[in-house]
Amino acid sequence: MNKATVYDFSTKESEAKKYDLESLRLVFGAEVPEPEPILMQGDTLLMSRGNISTIKGVAKSRKTFFVNTLVSSFLGLSDFGLTSGDENGKVLIIDSEQSKAHSYKSFKRVYNLMRWLSDNDRIKFIPLREMELEDRIEIMKQAIEFYKPSLVILDGLLDFVNDSNDNVESREFIQTLMTLSSQYNLHVISVLHAGKSNGGQMLGFLGSYSQRKSETVFEVVKDGDVSIVRPNETRNNAFDEWCFKVENGLPLYCGTIDASDKSEVTNAQIRNTFMEILKPDKAKDYKSIVTLYSEYSGKAESTTKKHLAKAVSLRIIVKSEVDGLYRLPEAANEIAEDRPF
Repeated sequence: MNKATVYDFSTKESEAKKYDLESLRLVFGAEVPEPEPILMQGDTLLMSRGNISTIKGVAKSRKTFFVNTLVSSFLGLSDFGLTSGDENGKVLIIDSEQSKAHSYKSFKRVYNLMRWLSDNDRIKFIPLREMELEDRIEIMKQAIEFYKPSLVILDGLLDFVNDSNDNVESREFIQTLMTLSSQYNLHVISVLHAGKSNGGQMLGFLGSYSQRKSETVFEVVKDGDVSIVRPNETRNNAFDEWCFKVENGLPLYCGTIDASDKSEVTNAQIRNTFMEILKPDKAKDYKSIVTLYSEYSGKAESTTKKHLAKAVSLRIIVKSEVDGLYRLPEAANEIAEDRPF
């Protein structure tokens, strides 16, 4: 019979890394500098150096157009009510979603907003759609080291991990972004899709970690022909919501939304959306109109149903007693006039 081996751990010296705890702790009365602003709305801080942020929104909510507004604002454009805290800083945009042709359109959009007519050294745009995952991450690190930007934008956060539902991989990549933001004293903002079927939550562990570690989570919500920018979460004071629309291929600022105006704006947006999907000659059943409204506005199904009920109560749309279909009031009146008695 083999004799069991007995290990004595009592005399083994710990191999754990030793830390200088005194150098890490905060001391009361110490002078801790305020965050260095990257972008502000009036006196409200949106983004600062040494932090990361996230842009969330469902597909087709115009997230890339919103990126254009942030970039141009950082570069000094005042059209969108934002101001930069870095007059000479550079921005690095890494696009992993679009083809080079579409990336170039987005790149040119910033130049059009800035009214630049020649290449400007303050903006660097690198499309990486065709690159392998490992190459994307390494190129991102090298580009930050080489160009020394103040603001980095990752348009396509999902493309920097193999699996957004992998707990370890997601945590490690978000930690990489936080480390880079501190090491190079810059701000990293990532664009991540939100799901329609899950109430607009960002996808997977990646979305969860990104949201948890962000200084600001911007939410972009499409309402008819405008997109609303909301502070989904922020470590600073909440900024005023604002909206923009797209005209002639460029984002156009529509102003901030005061708390007192929100219900009126929402009603107008509900009306505009139903007028768009229910032209006078169109009629839809309940299921079809819910699907159309959700796809057009980017709203979750539960929110869409609330908007539908509100639209009916305000007579924005009418449910016909003849066939049970939903129409705009003028079309519903024509049906009622033709109804035999």
